[in-house]
Amino acid sequence: MLNRTLSGHLAILFATILWGAMSPIAKGVLEEGIMDGYALSAVRIGGGALLFLLASFLPKSFTGDQPVERKDLFSLFLASLIMISANQGLFIIGIGYTTPIDTSVMCTMTPVFTLILAAVFIGQPLSSIKIFGVLLGLSGALMIAFSDYQPEIASNPILGDTLCILAQVCAAVYYVFFLRIINKYPPFTIMKWMFLFSAVSYIPCMSPFLGEVAWTSINLTSALSLLYIIIFPTFVAYLIIPFSQRILKPTVISMYAYLQPVVSALLSTMMGLAIFGWSRIIGTLMIFIGVFMVSSLGYFSQKKSLSTSS
Repeated sequence: MLNRTLSGHLAILFATILWGAMSPIAKGVLEEGIMDGYALSAVRIGGGALLFLLASFLPKSFTGDQPVERKDLFSLFLASLIMISANQGLFIIGIGYTTPIDTSVMCTMTPVFTLILAAVFIGQPLSSIKIFGVLLGLSGALMIAFSDYQPEIASNPILGDTLCILAQVCAAVYYVFFLRIINKYPPFTIMKWMFLFSAVSYIPCMSPFLGEVAWTSINLTSALSLLYIIIFPTFVAYLIIPFSQRILKPTVISMYAYLQPVVSALLSTMMGLAIFGWSRIIGTLMIFIGVFMVSSLGYFSQKKSLSTSS
């Protein structure tokens, strides 16, 4: 049991590192000026769709893939527009305007927006500690968005941070309104279909930006960075995360999200893409504490109330 639990922790840790490193690596590609965020988002989605399509030929005992009912295809198409096209598109485009650290910090806000949508649309009860956590997290996000910045790294941080926040809102919409699909099919099956639908709908819209890419000017560093973005945080992480979900509690997995900004900050500093200031540090701590209140303290208080009522 200990070895199995340790394997679950190692898997989610590896996925977290992959996601945390993506922001500064993607920012590095955009800083080269070879392509903009619109083209990079299309490359990521197209590359991810190709890898998931190829992986569908692997044994089903490994991927867990299963057939999809025809009636669910439209739901998966809508989910792809929200969770792949909008979420990943807005996130990558946002990186081009702000700092890698800001984008990775904003990624931790998904539980906050999920709670808000669940409370508004499906009547999930809100405790006082969750409400305070939501307000604290949103205040931290505003503080980061309006912090001082260096134009050579972040050309429009308010716009970039807003796009990244909207990306997390899209993720929250997916988790709240597509719960039936999420629970019905294995993660690999869902991601395969969503990436495929997103690629055929998103890439044609981004074709003008792809046509402006200086493909012949891509150097080895940028090429390796693009391969990293397509293979590891887009594909590999989504393959290994279900393994952790079968072993660890959701609250344990959610705690690893706090490591993403740490990984991003370390790599950004090494790449010269880091911007630090007291307002940004305080805003980040406010988001961390707010998300902790929403996803963990709220969870434990709910479990306690359930146990006492029974």
